[in-house]
Amino acid sequence: MTWVKPQVTISNAQIAGETVTGTFVFPSNVLVEFETRTQEFFQSEGTTPVIASTVLDWFGQQSDEDIDGEGLRQELSWDIGGGVHAITIDFAGYTGSPHQWGNTGEGGTPADATGEDVHAQMAVFDRYLQTATIDSKNPAVLEVSEYSSDAETRYGPLNVVPENPNALFDSTEESSIYSGSVTWVETLSLDQALGSGGQEDR
Repeated sequence: MTWVKPQVTISNAQIAGETVTGTFVFPSNVLVEFETRTQEFFQSEGTTPVIASTVLDWFGQQSDEDIDGEGLRQELSWDIGGGVHAITIDFAGYTGSPHQWGNTGEGGTPADATGEDVHAQMAVFDRYLQTATIDSKNPAVLEVSEYSSDAETRYGPLNVVPENPNALFDSTEESSIYSGSVTWVETLSLDQALGSGGQEDR
């Protein structure tokens, strides 16, 4: 498929007395990192080895075979779906960028800085993050790589919440460019869970 610039949509931000939904298309110098932070059910510390030993004994009884490891530091692992799916997007923005940066894509308002200078773009993005409650009741929607509303992609968009968003402007290096980074953590959408049953692959 053709590369599509990553974008995120943040809903229900309270800006200038209005409730707005803004879409932010990350414009240039984009670096995307997919990350899965695994979480184990058992860990070989404290009283857990007793539990692990009991489980292994049970497995042995079911299979009529002994289960034994050759090392002292082998732990029992049980994948119960724990952990975190996260996508980090590093990007750069620049004065006059034509990519949508707010609710209208036209710029010039407290809720949209499309085509404006770097200070306006940084401030508007920050304002959405500060005034929208982004959680499982009101997740942001991330489109990146094969996760997109585009009919040619493999999967649907992701419901996400932001982790450690930041934007940096260094006037000594470049007066018309800034850099930013956000880690988007996939979250359950309560509306989808109660309604359609969640996202499905295409």
